[in-house]
Amino acid sequence: MRKVIDKINIAHILGILHFGGKEMVTVNVVNHVDSEIFNNHLITLAKGGSMKKMIDPQRCKLIEIGRKWGNDASLPFKIARVCRQHEIDIMHTTAWGTLLEGFFGARLGKVPAFIHVEHGTIKADSFKHKLVQRFVWNRSEHILSISHIHRQSLARAIGFDVEKIGVVENGVDLEKFKLESNGRDFKSLVGLPPETPVFGSVGRIVHVKNYPLLLRAAKKVFQQMPEARLLMIGAGPMYTDLRQLAKELDIEDNVIFMRWRKNVLDYLRAMDIFVLSSFSEGMSISILEAMASSLPVIATDVGGNPELVLDGETGLLVPSDNDEEMAAAILTLLRDPEKRKRFAAAGRKRVEENYTLQLMIRRYEQLYINAARKYRTFSPELEEKIRARNQAFDANMTRKLREFDERNALEPMYS
Repeated sequence: MRKVIDKINIAHILGILHFGGKEMVTVNVVNHVDSEIFNNHLITLAKGGSMKKMIDPQRCKLIEIGRKWGNDASLPFKIARVCRQHEIDIMHTTAWGTLLEGFFGARLGKVPAFIHVEHGTIKADSFKHKLVQRFVWNRSEHILSISHIHRQSLARAIGFDVEKIGVVENGVDLEKFKLESNGRDFKSLVGLPPETPVFGSVGRIVHVKNYPLLLRAAKKVFQQMPEARLLMIGAGPMYTDLRQLAKELDIEDNVIFMRWRKNVLDYLRAMDIFVLSSFSEGMSISILEAMASSLPVIATDVGGNPELVLDGETGLLVPSDNDEEMAAAILTLLRDPEKRKRFAAAGRKRVEENYTLQLMIRRYEQLYINAARKYRTFSPELEEKIRARNQAFDANMTRKLREFDERNALEPMYS
């Protein structure tokens, strides 16, 4: 006999709550899905993390397991215990780092539905890794990517049927990106006069972001525009190395390094151009936030970047790891304020029409509802809450969701 439920219990798993794209998406999901319909539990394999305080305790229960050093074979058993204790209906894992622990923990914990999302870097460095992923993915309710280009790359790299991979694009909360400045000079936050040309980036300082490329390009920019400044916001294992590289390139006086700030969006607005230099991306939250802030974007032509940055319309795309091309693109936009303004307006409009938090949240909500409905019977009260949620969604957003479903070839939310 199928179990009758009043709410859908979901367990999300992350390695640790450090700042990053997949971590930000997970935090947004647990903080914004309808708490009348879903009970969220966020399991982290390691304790702590700079994003821990961003979890809304009224909407999500945070469970820190605390893994042992190295490979911890006890993790699936610990996860299974949590799943049984909280009667989890759906396990949602994110990227390779939580796939196996979450899958086997869900199996041991009798969780009926398993959903996995890949966000960026693909674990395809050995036949064994590919085989393991195909094994798990074929036993999952949904395998998801965050961009169409990334979806194709996943299928090719792992040897998996592309038709079995759905797409749920990332989104940002436009309420946080108010365009009114009230005359505020944001460049004063970093001690610069308002006329200073500023280009910059925000993100974890890790290998995949290829920030050395940005520093090499910056050196070429400063040779032609010595009054310009590069603003780097973020932290990570390569932070010290990056500062040392700036010193070796003799550009340290033109580069402003800042670790994470609570009001990072204000610092974004201190920039004239946002630059992303990554080797690989799924669908960059940093690009979406820059576009929502009405910044023109220069990005490497990798991963899902071309889906966000329309070359010559919302920004410029440059080849990966090419400092000459990146420097030329930065100089082009710094010297052309009208083009910057045009790209910025187009980028903001693109986010408003395609990449809002509301679209992303409602898509995840329906995936969860559809997955749970296959294995659980919803109480009349839960059915009524779902109907009320759908009715509250205005006609314009419904139209956008239908367009979203058509674009992403996923099962429709509405009949």
